[in-house]
Amino acid sequence: MHKAKISSLIKNLGHPDAARRRAAAEALAEGDERAVYPLIKALRDDNYGVQDAAINSLMQIKEEITAYMVLPLLREEAFLRNTALMILREMGQIAVPLLPVLLKDKDDDIRKFALDIIHDVQYCGYPEKLIEMLTGDPNPNVRASAAKTLGTLNHREAVPHLVAALNDEEWVRFSVLEALTLLRDENSVDSILTLMTNPSEAIRLATIEVLGKIGSPKAHSRLLEHFSKSEGFERKTTLISLVQLETIPSSPGIFDDLVAMLRDGDWDDKFIAIKGLLILGEERAVYHIIDVAGSIDFSSPDREEKVEAIRQAVISFGCNDALLKIIEDDGMKYRGKSLAVEIVGDLKCTSAVPSLIKLIKSEYRDLRRSSAQSLGQIDNEDAREHLIEAIRDHDSHVRKSSVIALGKLCKMSAFEPLVRLLHKEVYSDVIEEIINALLNINTTLFLSRIVEFDERIREVAARHASSFNSGVSC
Repeated sequence: MHKAKISSLIKNLGHPDAARRRAAAEALAEGDERAVYPLIKALRDDNYGVQDAAINSLMQIKEEITAYMVLPLLREEAFLRNTALMILREMGQIAVPLLPVLLKDKDDDIRKFALDIIHDVQYCGYPEKLIEMLTGDPNPNVRASAAKTLGTLNHREAVPHLVAALNDEEWVRFSVLEALTLLRDENSVDSILTLMTNPSEAIRLATIEVLGKIGSPKAHSRLLEHFSKSEGFERKTTLISLVQLETIPSSPGIFDDLVAMLRDGDWDDKFIAIKGLLILGEERAVYHIIDVAGSIDFSSPDREEKVEAIRQAVISFGCNDALLKIIEDDGMKYRGKSLAVEIVGDLKCTSAVPSLIKLIKSEYRDLRRSSAQSLGQIDNEDAREHLIEAIRDHDSHVRKSSVIALGKLCKMSAFEPLVRLLHKEVYSDVIEEIINALLNINTTLFLSRIVEFDERIREVAARHASSFNSGVSC
């Protein structure tokens, strides 16, 4: 940026009009080190818009001088201190070489702020200084932050020092356990196991969680023993860790414990419960897993991920009576039932065909659609007849699924019904699938009759025909 331009913008930071000050602060994002100090002064502006613009511009001037000049703000009041932390994190690795002096500061908070920045940036060229703080800093909050940061940096040389710090104050122990979880070092497990008899329930719970996440074989027997004599939340936490170790206690009622976790837990617990039920391998678990799928809100941002995890879990049980009973169960939530219908198609369960034929006439669109989809994956003569009937469904989604299914089955008996549908179908996405199905069944025959259709159909057919070999496709 030209010197005159930068000078003009800096001058405007003192303009009586807040809009002019804000515009100047925003424009200085394209400036250089000359803009840094004026922007820092603008952080004290009484207009929030100006403050926000100054923060954003400072974060975009990613130079060492920016980080250096922001450091003193860590000693200011809460707003400026938090702003400084935000800017320094945004500076990333640029800021880290400036922090060692802060690690020696007399102010406990300043030392902790420096460690927190390193933790968030996840970079440090002097991890040995962090070990010194873990083992020798007088403030427990600083020691805890040092432990957590060493874990985030994956500094394996710190493991012996972290193990020794398990004897520190309770607050520090939590951070040490968090760090050891990240490092997953087998040499730390014996020392962690000693905390399972700690009088503090919070420490015991944290220890049990860590043992499950580290996944050491050494923990199996101790966790099983602990499970047999624990109760309440501690029992549940122990069960979660055992499942993570792919071990299920032989205690009576363990199936019910996992189902309760599946029904009432958060989604982390639900996934653990599903894993545990898979380890048990009892088919009756299928009903409960599918039932959870039926309760997933369509607005959930990770709905597809959850449904896919449930789908794969149920598929692993194979085609079984429990799954077949679900698609016949009128009491099952229709979303879960629809997923079960899709799964029997994935598994090509021929024994499910009679039930699927009934469901293709269901009052619920999703059940008709998923039934058509599954029948298309199972080559059955009776199924073909009902799919041909379903292409006349009043709902376009059902027609589309039925058309795709007939295209996959690739039987000439579907050719003429599809041609008739193509003459009157109005939805473009369904038309494209009808054309694909006809090309797949008999490319030559369909193209020989293309003159029967209007120009729009002929254009779509021409676009898709190149993907099919000439001659009879099936």
